Amino acid sequence: MKLGEAVARSDMRVMAEKALAAGPLCDHCLGRLFAEVDTGLSNAQRGRRVREAVGGPPAAPPCPLCDGLFGRLEDWAARAREALAGWEFATLAVASHADPQIAAREEMLWAAAGGELAEPYKQEFNRLLGIRLCETLGCEADLRDPDIIVVADHAAGKVDLDVQPLFVAGRYRKLVRGLPQCRWPEWPTSIQEIVGDPILREVQGEDHFFHGCGREDTDVRCLAGRPFVLEVLRPRRRRPDWAVLAQAINSSGKVEVLDLATCRRGEVARLKALRPEKTYHAVAALGRDVTDAACEGLARLVGAVTQRTPTRVLRRRSDLVRRRCVVSLEWRRTAARTLELTVRAQAGTYIKELISGDGGRTTPSVAEVLGIAAQCAELDVVGIHLDAPQSQT
Repeated sequence: MKLGEAVARSDMRVMAEKALAAGPLCDHCLGRLFAEVDTGLSNAQRGRRVREAVGGPPAAPPCPLCDGLFGRLEDWAARAREALAGWEFATLAVASHADPQIAAREEMLWAAAGGELAEPYKQEFNRLLGIRLCETLGCEADLRDPDIIVVADHAAGKVDLDVQPLFVAGRYRKLVRGLPQCRWPEWPTSIQEIVGDPILREVQGEDHFFHGCGREDTDVRCLAGRPFVLEVLRPRRRRPDWAVLAQAINSSGKVEVLDLATCRRGEVARLKALRPEKTYHAVAALGRDVTDAACEGLARLVGAVTQRTPTRVLRRRSDLVRRRCVVSLEWRRTAARTLELTVRAQAGTYIKELISGDGGRTTPSVAEVLGIAAQCAELDVVGIHLDAPQSQT
């Protein structure tokens, strides 16, 4: 319905007359009462048409509702541009802390004239300021996941910035043992620091967090590319040369990164939800000599495995019994007391305990099948199967 026709209806006309009786409202504040009518118009255009339709008096500044706030939009835009100077971004959003006095006057107007079709003043302000900033700065509006949020405090008359983190996706290969994934006081460095610190310096951020698609033990190498997302807080720059950064990270000789690129916030949740099967290469040290014929029994390990939380991690994980699936297992006897195993298993399978049995907490196990003591001497992740269907527990 066109706005002029709507106001001609008795109920809409009464709304307009009651609103104008409250004082010489500006076109923005008058038009906002009819925000859901004739959506092709701005609120200022609605206000002018409503005023014409009822023969209301012209607006007389300052507006008794917004106190001239909408007439000062360019002042707010200038403050925002000053605050944004020195920050690199491609998208932005605008948010506001409402002036309690303006909000109270708006509530009173809605109570007197009706607010069923109205838009809050803060919402219009955010939209209009966002449009101005995008036009003058050459960026885009993104209300869901912006690079930066301009926060206007209407009562204090100031602008602050809520700088959103930079999210960097990639894959890492851990080439050495004795390296934790995340920062840990007991260790001199970590994958997080080797990867994150050069990126932090380049984008001039304040700190970083590391989100991995699972993790390997400190003494386990990851020769497959494990997906990760690095979250950098308050970055001043967002478009570094990722190839140059990857080269700097890879020069450590401890970690290699692949496919560095920016991603959106939602990639962290997607990454955490992944449960890919993994393939491991393990060296098993046996308590006594074993024959090839005895090793043929290791085929029993393929299929369902029951694992109670390993003794080595009980101090930090709940004592639960889990069922996991071993998808495939190949073995090669390299010495009388040494086996090399290639195991593909469901996410969350404890491979070290699949070998040792952990005192019967994992069954079946290499130790159980062979009837001898067995320990995992070396373990590497050699495959992360992101494209394969996920095994069911």
